[in-house]
Amino acid sequence: MLSKLYLSGIVLSGLALSVPLLKAQNPGAGAQQPLPSSSSPVGGAPAAKEAASGYPVMEGQEVVADTTPLAGAENLTLGLPASGHSFLLPSFGVSSQAQIHPYGSGQPNTSEVIESTYLTGRLALSRSSKRSSLGLDYLIGGSFSTDANQGNSGIQSLHFSDLSHWGRWSMMLGDQLSYTAQSPFGFGGLGSLNNLGVSLGTVAGSNSGFRDTFLPGQSILINGSPQVSNAVIGEVDYALSHRASLTFAGSYGLLDFLDSGFQNSSNATFQGGYNYLLDRKNSIAVIYRFNDTMFSGLSQRIDDHSVLLSYARRIVGRLSLQIGAGPDVVIYKSPLAGSRTVGNWTAFSSLKYQYRHLGTGISYNHLVSGGSGLLTGAQTDLVSSNLNQAFNRDWEISVLAGYSRNRALQQTMPSAHNISPQAWYATALVKRHFVRYGSLFFAYSASGQSSLVSICPLPACSVNSLTSTVSIGYNWGLRPIVLE
Repeated sequence: MLSKLYLSGIVLSGLALSVPLLKAQNPGAGAQQPLPSSSSPVGGAPAAKEAASGYPVMEGQEVVADTTPLAGAENLTLGLPASGHSFLLPSFGVSSQAQIHPYGSGQPNTSEVIESTYLTGRLALSRSSKRSSLGLDYLIGGSFSTDANQGNSGIQSLHFSDLSHWGRWSMMLGDQLSYTAQSPFGFGGLGSLNNLGVSLGTVAGSNSGFRDTFLPGQSILINGSPQVSNAVIGEVDYALSHRASLTFAGSYGLLDFLDSGFQNSSNATFQGGYNYLLDRKNSIAVIYRFNDTMFSGLSQRIDDHSVLLSYARRIVGRLSLQIGAGPDVVIYKSPLAGSRTVGNWTAFSSLKYQYRHLGTGISYNHLVSGGSGLLTGAQTDLVSSNLNQAFNRDWEISVLAGYSRNRALQQTMPSAHNISPQAWYATALVKRHFVRYGSLFFAYSASGQSSLVSICPLPACSVNSLTSTVSIGYNWGLRPIVLE
């Protein structure tokens, strides 16, 4: 009960942040001059005022270069809107699906086919001015399943990011929350929560979220066990010159399970870096990162120190590439076995590319994580990718895929050398847009995971090595409410 009250408090506090933002905005606010940038219509297509999918700024809009710092907490984007837009976008969604062979053959009281239904409501807020930009995306709903192990449960998701500029300084405050009864990794055979309701979109100018290193990751497939993931993030940037800047970012995150048998964890992260702009397209950064991972009820604790060299290439509206790698020193408090201090390496990379109506993205992370609720820390490799092709205003095809490997650590778990669960998913989704803000979608997903019997005997962990999911749904949104 306390966990549910705690969850409600987080959500309500996040929503409270948006209340003052519904007031009228002053269009005469002073301008913040960005670093050298160029502008370009995305894909070279003519600009349009509204998209059939519900996002009121089409992918043909004019955008300017993204000045997100390489050492910051947010992912790089393909570009930012050339002019400010402030609006609310309410939407709703309903979908039904059938899961085929969702559990291992040894799982009792389960059917070969499980039917589930999702009902959701979503509210997206975008507010931009010359000195600030704010995005809020809140989703609430419920899932109803014919399977006793999965049951009926709620769904909540909140993404909040507020960026302000003044003089040489800029500050970002953000929060990312999710409450689901299953892993958000490849969520429910739909690929992600973004496929429920109408979000702010994935074209240039939309928010691409926070980096995985600042979030309490959950990349092991679990069904039917409610879990809360939340991260509060802050960042301050100072421009030393036209080309150079300093970045300081920090976060506190937690991963809590409402059912017993899982390992709750929390992590505090600090990151500082020096960013340097080589020219309009290329930039580099030197980054220091510290992460402290703690586990509920255990004396074990993981301190992770890393130094990375990062490079990025950005072409407005077309390409966003960033890679980074460097040495990593992990210090274990109260280790069960092995060395207390271990030298390792860490790396990350992300690529986004857009050409006319074709968009694609892929990311990779190699890092020490909290263990996804089943392991007491893990060496994690995480890959995710997407491909999107819009044929015209009516038809759109998307392919999403992900792979994770979580290797247990001998310092925190016995027999760790035998424990290395792997999970994967692949989803193909076809959308047919109707009217202005409605879309019908069909999706097929395949997912699987190596056996978790040695570390989790609970029904929620009995995921089959191959599960197929077929989904059909409809999302519709109201006309965006312009905030004057």
